[in-house]
Amino acid sequence: MKQKVGILGGTFDPVHTSHLELAEAARKEYGLTKILFIPAAVPPHKRGSKVTSFEHRLRMLEIACESSVFFECSSIEGELPRPSYTVDTLKALQSGMGKEYTFYFIIGVDAFLDIPTWKSYREIVQLVSLIVSKREGIDEKELANLAHSLGYKNTNGSVWIGSKGSRDICFLKKTPADISSTSIRQTIRDNQITSGTIPGKVIEYIKTHNLYAIHAV
Repeated sequence: MKQKVGILGGTFDPVHTSHLELAEAARKEYGLTKILFIPAAVPPHKRGSKVTSFEHRLRMLEIACESSVFFECSSIEGELPRPSYTVDTLKALQSGMGKEYTFYFIIGVDAFLDIPTWKSYREIVQLVSLIVSKREGIDEKELANLAHSLGYKNTNGSVWIGSKGSRDICFLKKTPADISSTSIRQTIRDNQITSGTIPGKVIEYIKTHNLYAIHAV
């Protein structure tokens, strides 16, 4: 029987508790064997923006993954050509891990709505199933239009049924807290970190390495 592996990619600058809650919700609702966190080496959508070094973001993620036996961290995008494109990462993972794994790509609904702008997006929905986290106020009509453009049907429930070789698209029932890494970085700079938004050991790492202009104590 194939193992079901969830993939959660992102910039993780820094990783925060909402990322971990999203991963755990996907694992529980869809019976995933484990969650593989993959920090982007050079995110295509953030070229030109200042991003903390890959090494620091990877290490913070490794520390955060220590919170669960189901969480693992991969440095694969540090080994691939840059910038980091999702389709290339997925192909490399499937090639390296073998056919005994079935992959589920975990994504927020805003990024999902933007998927037609991604490199080889139609190939992505054929490579992996998607697990999408919704948020309050999402435009269901916009989602329906996207489903139609991608060739999906049965879009009234929690699972869209794929056609023409596409994998299913699944929606989470539980919505994790809405936390942004941008706001987290600002609270760090202001020395006003809210309890429970960043794992304690990650905060210690940030202080030790003086990231985000916070002074070590």
